[in-house]
Amino acid sequence: MASSNLSIPIFCQDEKENGSPIASNSCEDKTFDLQPVSPFSSGEGLPYAPEGWPNPGDIWGWKVLSRTNKAGYFLDRYLYPPKSLQTPSNKGHSLRTKPDIERYIESNFPSMSIEAFFDLFSWQILSTGKTPTKAVQSTPISPALKPVEIEEDTTEEISTQRKLKRRKQICTQRKSARLGVRVGQSLAPDQDANEILDLCNLDDEVAKTDTTEIFYGNMDCEKGSGMQICGEKKYPIVTTVLENFEDYLDNLEDMLVMPHSQSSSDHVAPSTKTMDDQTIECCKKKLSSLLAGDFSSLVSCNNAVIEVAMLASQICKDDTLSADQIAKLKLVEEIPLASVAFHEASENIEKADKFLGDLEAKKCRVLSLKSDYKDKVAQLQSEIEKNTSAIQEIDDQIQKLQSKRKETCDALEILQERKVELTSGESSVANSILKLVGEIQQGLSEKSKWELKKTISVQSVAEIQEKFITLRGLTF
Repeated sequence: MASSNLSIPIFCQDEKENGSPIASNSCEDKTFDLQPVSPFSSGEGLPYAPEGWPNPGDIWGWKVLSRTNKAGYFLDRYLYPPKSLQTPSNKGHSLRTKPDIERYIESNFPSMSIEAFFDLFSWQILSTGKTPTKAVQSTPISPALKPVEIEEDTTEEISTQRKLKRRKQICTQRKSARLGVRVGQSLAPDQDANEILDLCNLDDEVAKTDTTEIFYGNMDCEKGSGMQICGEKKYPIVTTVLENFEDYLDNLEDMLVMPHSQSSSDHVAPSTKTMDDQTIECCKKKLSSLLAGDFSSLVSCNNAVIEVAMLASQICKDDTLSADQIAKLKLVEEIPLASVAFHEASENIEKADKFLGDLEAKKCRVLSLKSDYKDKVAQLQSEIEKNTSAIQEIDDQIQKLQSKRKETCDALEILQERKVELTSGESSVANSILKLVGEIQQGLSEKSKWELKKTISVQSVAEIQEKFITLRGLTF
């Protein structure tokens, strides 16, 4: 794009009270260094998050996504409480809107006013892709423009005087560096390029559709006496029309205090399309890294599932994608919904395995109790028979073994008492067996249902994994 080497002062307009994009922030008079940030950026502390509140050393975190408003400020802006305010239940919790923040402050710090909280930092975050000074479109119209008049009222507040002084300083500083563009088809054939003036940079979106380039004309900003065109001849004065003039006024205060990033008149800021391409490339790399693992690992993290869908939606804006890539991206957008079904099926499999395992354990326990009982009864019965035989032999030799018979009888009585005790506990053992048998029978009645549920769930998991197996290792 061609540029002019003319030394032209920038045309300054009166600032609209409370019209700044951060007027609702309550911190416009603070000395924060509000530097623009790139999409998907994050950070901690000032100027975009509180520091040292509510406890000394507390540092809040912040994060932005990619959407911006016409003024160039991010729409998706998150705030993260410091570690001292985090609990295991809300660890990593983010506050995404001002109402969320208000509810959080009112519930946790009722003595803290919302206005005082927002005084601690800047809520609005400017994007590097679009600054407020890009919200103006220039078009040649009527040959007259009223001069700027600064009314000095002796009763004006100190803050207003400071704004007037600051505006005057900015106008003086911008006399040495001007961005000019040349007029194409929008000028009449007999018009000279020096006729055209502009207030500020062209909007990026207008630059895509309008190939005309406009030079700046000379204007006297300090005296407010109108505009004077350079050159030996006097040409008709051509003014500009501002599209979305209300938005322009809203951005005017920041435009007057924000320094130009251009170092010379032939420096051209990167277009929105270039910034969009960089954002899309960043999204592609991030999506490729997230899809490098297997599907089960991906859906195990809820944040990753949401992020891949958002990244896919962002990448779909790329006009250079092939039909196959678009189809794959549409498939990626289905991951959040599919992850729900995947988790449900996985949970069903785990529940079925646990149920069937418990059922088999109960079966084994019943068989073990039965075997132990029979072994003890058989052992005691064998001992009884042995002692009975000994008694018979003792009776045959009663004359010789009277004393031995007495000892054996005592032993027999002891064994009989033990048998009685064991037999008396037969009812409790029988009750335990009956209870376990009832549970087993009930489990057997549900066994087919759980086996069918497991079979269906296993098939569902296999189908889902087969559906998304093509995404593994997908790169752009």
